[in-house]
Amino acid sequence: MLIFATLALLAAVDASPSAAPSCVAATAFTGTICTPVTNGKHPAILLLGGSEGGDSMSRNAPDYAKNGYVAASVAYFGLPGLPASLELVPVETVGTALAALEKRDDVDARHIAIFGISKGGEFALLAASTYPAIHAVIADVPSPFAWQGIAQGGGTEPKSSWTVAGRPVAFVPFTDAMGQAFGVAFGTHTPLALRSGYEAARMNQAAFDAAFFHIEKINGPVLFLSAGDDQIWNSAEQSRLGLTYLEKMHHPFADESQTYPDAGHLFIFATTDRPLVSVPFAAGLTLQLGGTPAANVAAAADAWPRILKFLGAANE
Repeated sequence: MLIFATLALLAAVDASPSAAPSCVAATAFTGTICTPVTNGKHPAILLLGGSEGGDSMSRNAPDYAKNGYVAASVAYFGLPGLPASLELVPVETVGTALAALEKRDDVDARHIAIFGISKGGEFALLAASTYPAIHAVIADVPSPFAWQGIAQGGGTEPKSSWTVAGRPVAFVPFTDAMGQAFGVAFGTHTPLALRSGYEAARMNQAAFDAAFFHIEKINGPVLFLSAGDDQIWNSAEQSRLGLTYLEKMHHPFADESQTYPDAGHLFIFATTDRPLVSVPFAAGLTLQLGGTPAANVAAAADAWPRILKFLGAANE
């Protein structure tokens, strides 16, 4: 089976500079911390990007700081001192950043949230299941269970995306369907949609059951955001599975889920100028994200106020 390189989602994130109250490179972990202009203690939020790697969420941290949050963008692979690829990433990467926030004089440690998108949404759910000091989760187009990691190059044995206490987390491995999706795209020069590969792998019930996170341990509410036309993976179904599990386990918090039926994988960053229906990929191919320009922009316009409202309620 073809083991594919890291998804080129970095090209989908707006790289234009964004004014921030105050942003500095973190010292206790790899990432960026942005702080509000006002004095005193503030709620805080950890930000995890997706399979683009690096410190990609540093572009979005200023927006949270403007809304009164100490925002920490946490890089977890693809930079010096971190795993080179999205494989065997320690959950303690988030734990270290969390501990750094808890020690800050300008942070109210009772109100620390986490946001993650795509693979970062998967990681956020694992991290919040591990660390009770995280009191709210925004899981954007996430997975509530672990998938196989994304290797750089080919020829390697499948590995988990994550580790806890040095041990790999059980994961759902890819099947030949993932390699076939790549083969069709490269062979026909048509857009690459990964959803079929993920969906085929998810039929492995034993692996799925073993890989499902203990999200009932999350010490606060969870907001699932998903896209009905997600062409990376079925984020709507994965979010439904997550919320259903929490309900079954009688999770004692005000969990929410919002699916945007006609939106695609990166709707949350969509603008009129960059609707993010697709992005350039390797070898001249296009990576299909899904949605329509109008649906993606409308979903983004609804999602950001919804996130702030959810965080405000969690902080009460």
